Amino acid sequence: MAGFLTRLRMSAMCAALALFAVALPARGQPQGLTRIDRSYVDTKRAIKASGGFAGSPVRRIDTLVWVPQGGGKGPWPLVIYSHGTLGAPDNAMHIVRALVSRGYVVAAPNYPLSSRSAFTAIRAPDISDVAQQVRDVSFVIDSLLADPEMAPLIDPRRIGTTGHSLGGVTSYFASFGRQTRDPRIAATALIGGGDPVQAALSSDMGLAGTAHAEVAVPVLFLSAEKDVFARMMGRPGAAYARVSGPRYEVLIRRGVHVWFHDGDEQPADNRNPDCLFFDANMPGVAIPGCEERVPLIGAARQQAITREALTAFFDAYLKQDSRALGRLRDIGRRHAEARLTFED
Repeated sequence: MAGFLTRLRMSAMCAALALFAVALPARGQPQGLTRIDRSYVDTKRAIKASGGFAGSPVRRIDTLVWVPQGGGKGPWPLVIYSHGTLGAPDNAMHIVRALVSRGYVVAAPNYPLSSRSAFTAIRAPDISDVAQQVRDVSFVIDSLLADPEMAPLIDPRRIGTTGHSLGGVTSYFASFGRQTRDPRIAATALIGGGDPVQAALSSDMGLAGTAHAEVAVPVLFLSAEKDVFARMMGRPGAAYARVSGPRYEVLIRRGVHVWFHDGDEQPADNRNPDCLFFDANMPGVAIPGCEERVPLIGAARQQAITREALTAFFDAYLKQDSRALGRLRDIGRRHAEARLTFED
C-alpha cells in the first residue's frame, strides 16, 4: 500500500492504517482482577515529535497491569500485551481476563505514538516508532522486575508476549529480531499480525537492517481466514515458515481481524466488519476481500477459540503443562472452525 512507503502523515493516514485495525471501545473492568497503573520513564530514550505531539527528551510508557485477585500468591508468569495501531492497552479484556484467571500477570504498555489513549494525544499514529515499541517491551519488563511492588508478583523465568495487529509485529521483533530480541521472552503469541517481516520491509517501522535470529522461541500464530488487514501484509504462512519450532498456527475459519479483540460489531448481509474502517476512511476504494458476502464465525465464537488457544499455549510453554499442550494440539478436533498446523 502506498501509505506504507513513506512516513505516516495525516494525509496518508487512511492508507497506512489499512494494515492494522482500529481498536473498538474497551469494556469495563472484569471481576477477579486487580488493576495496577504504572508510569515508567526511560531517561535514555526520547519520544520524537509526531502526530501533533511536540516530542519529549524522555520516553514515558504508561502501563496497565492486571494481577490475579485472590486464589493464592505469586510469583506468576508475566505476559506483555501489545495493542495495534490506534489501539489501547485495555482493548482485549477478554484475553486479559482469561489469562489472569489462570494465574498470569498481564502488563499492557500504552505506546506513545500508536495508541489512541496515550498521554501524547496523537492525531495520527506513527508506525515508524515500532522499533522503539520493541525496545519498550524490554523496558517495561525491566521496570516491572525493578518495581518493589510488582517484582514479587512476577516469575522472571516465565515471561511471554502477545499482541494484536501492529502489536503482533512488535511482539515478533521482540523475540526474533537479532538486534532487537529480548532473550528473557520464553514464548510469544502473535494475533492477526500477518507476516511482520513483510510489514516492516514495505513500510518505515524503523526496523530496516534487523536480521532474523535463529532462535527456538515457542510461537503461536493466531490468524483469521477472512482477515482483510492481514492479507495486505505478505504471503499467508510466511512467518510460520520462517521461524524454528516449536511453532503453531491456529487459523480460524470465517474469522476476521477486528474480532480478535473486544467488540462484536457485525454489519448486515454478512459484510466483513474489517471493512467498516475502509468505508469510513477510504470511501470508494476497492479493498480486496470487502466484496465478499459469506457467513462469518461471529465475534463470540472467534474470541472463545482465541482465548482457548492462547491459554493452552502459554500454559504449555510458561507453566510446562503437558495437558495444556494436548489441549492446544487437539483444538482442531474440538472446534470445526479451527485449523491447526504445528511442528515441535
